[in-house]
Amino acid sequence: MSISGKPFEPENIYLPILPGPGDLHVRVAGRARGKPLLLFHGAGPDVTWRTWEPQIEAFGDVRRVYALDWPGWGDSAGKRPEGAERFNPAPMIAVALRAMDTLDITRADVGGVSWGGLIALELALAAPERVGRLLLVDAACRPEDLAAGRYAAVTEPVCLAWAEEDPIIPLSLGRALAAALPNCSLHTFPGSTHWPHHLHADAFNEIAVAFLLEA
Repeated sequence: MSISGKPFEPENIYLPILPGPGDLHVRVAGRARGKPLLLFHGAGPDVTWRTWEPQIEAFGDVRRVYALDWPGWGDSAGKRPEGAERFNPAPMIAVALRAMDTLDITRADVGGVSWGGLIALELALAAPERVGRLLLVDAACRPEDLAAGRYAAVTEPVCLAWAEEDPIIPLSLGRALAAALPNCSLHTFPGSTHWPHHLHADAFNEIAVAFLLEA
């Protein structure tokens, strides 16, 4: 694989794609003409694109990186989903597709942590022509979807990272998800954390970059 363009300094861009006033914030880094990589954060009250901060430089060496702040999080305008809609991925899928269209991205690899991992999976199911490789960390997923075999339709390669003692989403669910995905490699990391890509950043980055370079 040839890697196009030189790395450029990270920058913040704001996309006028939200239904109400204000813009969607995206942190952009990496190679100017590199293959696009979208990164999604989870639903924690204080999380932002910085969920992926320990990876930005390493990923930027091989990709053009777009780390989104979901509406209502970080520096993005908008309102967070509440109540029954709190974990519904559909509105965020629509945001991601509008961002891709605005950025002129036809197809991208996608990374997601926790709820962001669920959004990445559902994006791959909703618009498979827009999604390449998936890089998922302790991804939320629905047990009923696992039981129904929905994720068998995600045929692109998936790199799945999981903490052995995740206190929020247990490794048993990660193993079930890995078994449900037809082209998935599962990598486990020691420790009680929901963010193994922070606790073991160097080891995770090595695995993730190698996975991205397989494309």
